[in-house]
Amino acid sequence: MICIFSCDFPTERIIKIDAPKFIQKTMPDSKVELGIDSEFRLKHGIQLMWYSNTNGEVNYYSIFRGDASIDSTVEFKKIGDVVVNDPLKSDTSFHDTTAFNHVEYYYFIKGVGHKGAESEHSDTISYTIHDKPDAIAPVNTIQDSFPVFSWINNVTSFQYTSEFVLRVERIVTDSTDPIWTVHFYNEWFGFENYTPIYFQFFPAASTWEEGNHTLHSNAPSNTISCFGLDAGLSPGSYRWKIKSISQLDNESGIDLASGESPWKYFSIHY
Repeated sequence: MICIFSCDFPTERIIKIDAPKFIQKTMPDSKVELGIDSEFRLKHGIQLMWYSNTNGEVNYYSIFRGDASIDSTVEFKKIGDVVVNDPLKSDTSFHDTTAFNHVEYYYFIKGVGHKGAESEHSDTISYTIHDKPDAIAPVNTIQDSFPVFSWINNVTSFQYTSEFVLRVERIVTDSTDPIWTVHFYNEWFGFENYTPIYFQFFPAASTWEEGNHTLHSNAPSNTISCFGLDAGLSPGSYRWKIKSISQLDNESGIDLASGESPWKYFSIHY
């Protein structure tokens, strides 16, 4: 067939996929931890979080990681994929359990769609994990509405913990509710790898929504902030964890390197 004037052949529409965007990292004492962070889920690692693609063009996200441990050049390699609409996993987060302690890692992600169409890569973010603290108590059943929390810090490779964040959540049916967060300077050093650190619960004097750092009269002198519950813990089930921060951005106050314990569980019954 010869087309004298013109022939209309079907053409496939090229879909442009928007570059993914990482979720902005929250402050260490925020009500819910968002953004890149240390996280213990079955294994210690680095948690990444990003916004979902709302146009439905993405089939999966590819995660790339690099580090500058050998020289100043960061070479990125693909370390995994996250499938969209996976009923068993979140499709807007990735837990990097292959990250080594004391190494600064850099990450970016790409969205991949129909026939392998790729987006531009996201912005690049970085984080470092250090040795996780060992949360000790409280566990099991206790009777104290003002419990004493204890943990072993665990510091190696010439690292130092400058600050801690202790979080308590109440367990309600199949969900959890953040109820108390305290952020404080580390004033125990030298023996914290061998001797437990103790920190007693005290009421908060402000909520996360108020955005101020008013402290209760019972707050220890090394407390930076405390938000949430303004009374003792009532009977019920709880979980808690401790985060050791070793590096912060001095201008923003955002943590750049840390280690985080697994959740510990306890119940209060009078």
